[in-house]
Order: sequence, then structure tokens, then C-alpha cells
Amino acid sequence: MLKWFPMARLIFTDTDSLYYSIEAPDVEAKLFEHRDLLDFSDYPVGHKYHDPTNRLKLGKFKCETKGASIIEIVALRPKMYSILMRKDADPASETVEKQRIKGISRATARDIRHKDYIAQLHDPVENYQINRRIGHKAHQLYSFEVCISCFSLFHLAFARYSALLCVFL
Repeated sequence: MLKWFPMARLIFTDTDSLYYSIEAPDVEAKLFEHRDLLDFSDYPVGHKYHDPTNRLKLGKFKCETKGASIIEIVALRPKMYSILMRKDADPASETVEKQRIKGISRATARDIRHKDYIAQLHDPVENYQINRRIGHKAHQLYSFEVCISCFSLFHLAFARYSALLCVFL
């Protein structure tokens, strides 16, 4: 990445993702020049950089946002981040949120918004959520309710990770 964009900064990483901040006039055009290394198949079909050539090929990098521009990223802990992005290139277009929160069911995580990540970053409070699931024991089905500490920076005092807020204009 530094070879193509010398001013690129690595923002954060996830298990299989790298998030860079790149300041350049037309980033996608420069990346599209190297489409033999990249997978543009997730871009919308009408997008000028949509290219299904490398679809599902191993070793090809893919844009996680499917061509949407990122406005803001809040990364609290490993596997706990929120991305606020613009749906289209138009600055007036609607915004979309993408969150990841490890250990919480999707139904529970659906109620957590990007603004909650920002609030947690500025004022860390231990939060608890009820995680409901269906399980079995000795071939009998049961429904479980587990109250777990989830959306929290409380453990960061002893961890070597730091929280991050990046705003892109």
C-alpha cells in the first residue's frame, strides 16, 4: 500500500482486514490500475469500478465497504468496532452503519448504534446485555438467558489495546 500511496496510514486491523487512511485525489482509480491484485466484485453493478474477474479468488484484497466512503471509525477493542459510511459518493447521501461486537448475538447487537460506541469511548461504563440462545443438554432443548458484560472499555485498564476514533472529511 505504501508503494502506491506513500502517505497512507494504517488505522486498525481485524482478523482478516486492514483499514487504511489514504489521502489521494482518486484512490479507487489508482487501486483499479492494480485490479489483478484486488477483488472489485462487491461494488454495485452500475459502479464504474465494478469488476467480477477476481470474484471469490484466494489471495485477492477486497474493499470491505463495497465502494462506500468511510466517514468515521470507532475501534474500542479487538473485534469491537463501528464504521459510519456514506452510501454514495454524494456528500448528501444517507449514512450506513457497520458494527462488529464479539460474543453478542446479532439480535442483541442490533440495538447498539454507532453513537453508543462514541459514548462508550468518551465515557467508559461497564454494560451488560442479556444474550438469549437455544441450546441442548442430554438431548433436551432449552432456552438460555445469559447476562454478560459486553459493550465495555472497563477491561482496558489492564489491556495493552487502546481505543480509537477516526473522523474522515
